[in-house]
Parts: sequence; structure tokens; C-alpha cells
Amino acid sequence: MTRVKTLQFTIALAVISAIGPVLAAEYLAYQQGLRIETEHVLRYVNDVLHRSDRTTFQLNESKGQIYAEFSGQDCSDQMIARMSSVALEKEFVEVIGHIDGNFMDCSSLGWHSPPIDLGPPDQTTRVGNSLRADLHFPLAPSVSLVSLDRDNFVAIANRSLSIDLSDEETGVRFATFTPTTGEIRTSNSEIEAQWMMRLGQEKQVSFITEGFIVGVGRSEDIWLTAAVAAIPLSVLHERVSEFTWLMVPIGLFTGLLLAAAVAFFARQHLSIGAEIKLALRRKEFYVVYQPIVRLHDKKIIGVEALLRWQRCDGTITMPDVFISEAENLGLITQITHQLIGLVEKDARHYFNDFPNFKIAINISAADLESEQTRPLIEDLADKIQGACTVEITERVLLDAQHSADRIEALRKGRTSVALDDFGTGYSSLSYLQTLQFDFLKIDKIFVDAINTQAATNHVVLHIIEMAKTLGLAIQAEGVETEEQARFLAQRNVEFAQGWLFGKPVRAGDFAEKFAGAIANFKE
Repeated sequence: MTRVKTLQFTIALAVISAIGPVLAAEYLAYQQGLRIETEHVLRYVNDVLHRSDRTTFQLNESKGQIYAEFSGQDCSDQMIARMSSVALEKEFVEVIGHIDGNFMDCSSLGWHSPPIDLGPPDQTTRVGNSLRADLHFPLAPSVSLVSLDRDNFVAIANRSLSIDLSDEETGVRFATFTPTTGEIRTSNSEIEAQWMMRLGQEKQVSFITEGFIVGVGRSEDIWLTAAVAAIPLSVLHERVSEFTWLMVPIGLFTGLLLAAAVAFFARQHLSIGAEIKLALRRKEFYVVYQPIVRLHDKKIIGVEALLRWQRCDGTITMPDVFISEAENLGLITQITHQLIGLVEKDARHYFNDFPNFKIAINISAADLESEQTRPLIEDLADKIQGACTVEITERVLLDAQHSADRIEALRKGRTSVALDDFGTGYSSLSYLQTLQFDFLKIDKIFVDAINTQAATNHVVLHIIEMAKTLGLAIQAEGVETEEQARFLAQRNVEFAQGWLFGKPVRAGDFAEKFAGAIANFKE
């Protein structure tokens, strides 16, 4: 990815990081408000159904009580007194009366002379009660009443009691209706017919339509009763606004933090090229050396030179952090050139007393292509008394034929070539047959799997067998236990490196720490 594209990607990511949490907060505020108002409207539906059912139950109960005490009797003062008493006990019952046909001759209100004409019933329920859904008394003609009667006794209630819900919200609509016909019984405002039709065979539904959050439900106890409630969407908007004032600042704060984090890491990423260039000028790179041993006698026969970066603040940066960045930025060859110079200097001071001592360095695909790098490697091989080995990874094998020419040119000098990290990249048996390597290095991930249950447990055996078939010397890296070393030695792996034999140290410390082993090798 180019620097421009990286910058564009970073800016886009920063914008998303800043705006995303705010948009998410608004979305969550809306969802939270919608959830609360949906629960609210369904609670209204249940309240209306409860009041409607309670009214019906009390109408049945009150006329049943009077019937049980005065069945077959005509009106009397005793009956009127009892009807008044029962009516007062009932929360939703207004009047209890005695009827003859459609005429009520006495009630909990007293004697009626002439009798009050209730008119014919609107329908008869399944249990035999006669229902009047819109009854009006001469004394209060504007009040709509509902009545249930049977066996000469009637109970009367105010129709609006079921929807008489006090609420702080304005514009909320309530209604009861007959679910089989969609006929509205009571309502406090206009109710759309399609709202009731949405119930279908469901027990309860809720939806948003025509500026309202609507809930519809049917009674579980009275099959001819259903209710609808509708809350204006303006109430939802107010609720969302409340949550937005709470959640958006949190989202904004989170977004700013994320944007700042993205900017920080982007600055770190975008500036590492400049830091590497500055490190090259300041000579901040240095080399440590890890011993390479001959497995059958554990003698040190050489070292691998490993690059480190010590920044001006003293922190140490490992190659896995900066090498890939240097390759992407085209700075890797400059680093390799500096590495070769450092190795040459250390070799003159610490390793030149050992003629057969091997020094291995790592080079990249760009180094293999560079016309300036190969002469430096050849010059290093000429100046040191030991043997020089370059290690290249499988990435250089993508163009095998082109790489073969470069590798052959290196091997014509005093330089050996090792294939590093084998099995983790692109190589195949055909590549190994095409290219002339001297060594094959077994990657640490396969060494770690030795004598374990890991899926790569047996891969190391195949690598060893293949290398032997091709006549390549084998070097295992990352050896940390005696068990691993013994396993490899038993299978004729010649060389190894790893913490079991020594950690990477600077050249002076290496010469001091391993003086005995190097001196023994001198023989």
C-alpha cells in the first residue's frame, strides 16, 4: 500500500471512528425509545382489556347476586335496597334493575313510574345474556351505557369506563371492539379500521403506521372483546430525544477517543519510514550473534548475525516490527548494507582468529535483486577468515529462474546460500530442484512440534527426508530442549541454533561467553 493510499485509508478510518459511535448512539437511542413506547402502548391495550373484562364480570356478578335472592319476585322496597347495596359494592356497575320485557320498573335508583324503556337488546351472548351496547337513560341522555340482562334482572355500566385511563401523554387513542366484526364499541377518538384488522388470529400485535405506534390485543377471557391503543409518534420522538441527549455525548466521546487512537497509530505507522531513515543516519542499528552448533558434538561452528534497532530513547525494536516496513518503503537494502558493514567490523575484531568460523546473514528479495548488495557480500566473504553464508526466505522463489541466476552468482564466490524458514512460504520440491542451495533451515514452528500432538508433528521428518534426498545440509532453528536436540541428532540433522545453545548477544559478549567452545573448534 502506497503512502498516499495509506493516508487516505487512515483519514477514512478516523472519520468512521469519530462518526460511527455517534450514529450508533443515535440508532440505539431510537431503538431504546421504540422499545419503551411499544411496551407502553401494549400496556395500554392490556389496561383497556382488563377494565373491559372487569366491567363484564361485575355486570354478570351483580345481576347474578340479585337473581339468587329475588328470583321470580316483583319489585319491592327490599329488592331496591339490596340492588342499591350491590351496585355500591361494584367498581364498574352504575345501576342494577328489575325488568319486565324491555321495561325496567325499579332499580337501585328507586321506583320507575312509568317504567323505563330500555329498547330491544343488540345481541344475545353465547351464555344467554342480552346485551345492549349503546343504552341511554332519559335522565342523562348524553351518557352512553352498556347493559347485560337475563331472567328479569339487568346490570348497567358506563360504556367509557373501560377506556377511562388517565395518562400524562396527550393524543393517546383507546378503543374496544368486537374482533369478529371489527365493530368499535367504545373509543375516545378516531380509530382506523385497518389497525384492528392487523390483529388477525394473533393474541397481540404492535406496529408503526400513519403517525402512530399502535397496539392491538384480544381478551383471553371474553372472546368477543378486543382493544386497540395508539400513541402519537411525537411521543416516540420526545423519548428518542431524551435518550439521544444521554447517549450521543457518550458516543461522541467514544468516537473522539477512537479517532485519536487511529490518528496515533497511523502517525506511528506513517512516520516509521522517517524513523528508519533517521536510524540509518544515526547508526542506531546493531548486531547480535546467536551460536550455531554441530549437533553430534555440540561444538560452536559459527553464528547467525541478527539485526536489532536501539532507538534514541533506549528502547529495543525487534526485526519483526521494522523489517517488513523497511521492505515496503524500499529501505531494506540500505539496512542490509549497514548490517554487512557491522558484521565485517565485528568479524575483524572477534572472529578472524577462527579460519573455519561461519557467519550467516539474512538478505531480502530486494537485496538479491540489488546490483549493489552482491558486491558487498562478496567483499565480506573475502575479508573475513571464516565462511560467509546468506540466508534467504522463500519469498524470493516466486520467480525461480530469475532467482536461480542470482543465487548461482553468489555461490561462485566464497558464499554459501541457505533457504530460511522452509515450509512457511511458497517453495515446493520443484523449486528446490531448480535452485542450488547449500543449506536448508527447518523453521522453529516445526521444531516446536517435535514429539507433540500438534498437526505439524510429522512435518519435520518429511523436511529432513527431502533435504537428504536433495543433498542439502540441514540446520534447525529454535531448538530449546534437549529432547528436540536429541531427536534431530538421531535423524542426522547436522546443525542447530536456539536458546538451548545460547541466546543472541553482542560480538564482544559472544567471544567472552563462548571462548572455550570457539577455542576447541580452532583445532
